[in-house]
Amino acid sequence: MVAALGAPGPRDLPMTSPLLPSKISGYLASRLESVNRSELKTAQAAMSDAYRAGGHSRTAVPDATAALAYALARMPATYAACVRAFDLSRLQAKDFVPRTVLDLGAGPGTAALAACAVWPELERAHLLEPNAALADVARDLLATTTLAPTHQAGDLSEGFVAEPVDLLTLSYVLAEQPEAEIANIVARAAAKTLGMIIIVEPGTPAGYKKVLAARAALIEAGLTIAAPCPHASDCPLPNGDWCHFSVRLQRSAAHMQLKDARVPFEDERFSFVTATRGTIAVPSAARLLRPAQVEKGYIDLVVCGRTGLETRRVRRRDATDHKWAKNLQWGDAV
Repeated sequence: MVAALGAPGPRDLPMTSPLLPSKISGYLASRLESVNRSELKTAQAAMSDAYRAGGHSRTAVPDATAALAYALARMPATYAACVRAFDLSRLQAKDFVPRTVLDLGAGPGTAALAACAVWPELERAHLLEPNAALADVARDLLATTTLAPTHQAGDLSEGFVAEPVDLLTLSYVLAEQPEAEIANIVARAAAKTLGMIIIVEPGTPAGYKKVLAARAALIEAGLTIAAPCPHASDCPLPNGDWCHFSVRLQRSAAHMQLKDARVPFEDERFSFVTATRGTIAVPSAARLLRPAQVEKGYIDLVVCGRTGLETRRVRRRDATDHKWAKNLQWGDAV
């Protein structure tokens, strides 16, 4: 289907930097001074092998050295993905000002830190994380923020005790959970959500499948889908395709060394779903599902709209719309 673009709306809120804040990167740099780089690199390689083999953080990150390796090599990308997903969610709920956040499966506090950057009004954070080494890193990193954090050791599959919060996050957590447990975990999380819940997973077919299962559980719990979907109907993507987005971040010198990387940037692919209690969010009319295809005389935008998949063509002769379309980023509301 080829449709006209329609009148574009400006993005009237600034986007948050996907890079780790200077206080956090400074803390991680200071930790490097007292760590054997060779041991750190060995820990990072072992951690990557464990994750690729289907392991989870309890076994992939066994000690403080591995937790630091995770924070240096992996957290920058997951933080960037969270910031991007949170920003896209914030644009659909511009009057939502959370004061409390619950980060389930918090790891080193990645999602709580990203939430603090996107919503600086946050005052209190509660983190649930069973891995003691990662929880220790989270305490140190959250000490660089204005958040007042509390921590709880516990596994999502065992349930969790926490007061309801304005904002609840599950970031790169469901990938480690059995498929049969996702509906129960998300239902319990939804019950603790007063305002908004955001779930972020790797932008892979497997990650997308977990997000779809979470989305169904959120709808079943009576919440309203706010992003990225412009509707609560079944996902219209055909078999073999999956909904995901991308964010680019610059790599630090330590990051490049640990990962033996030669390119000074990294593109993190992620999938996410955001839901709200009540009507605090206004879903977009459509969402850009992949980078705009710029041709000589026009730009094609593949979007998910309220009636399904569409290709919207913006012709060069429509100067205002054409200029706007060239500036769209993958994942933007249209």
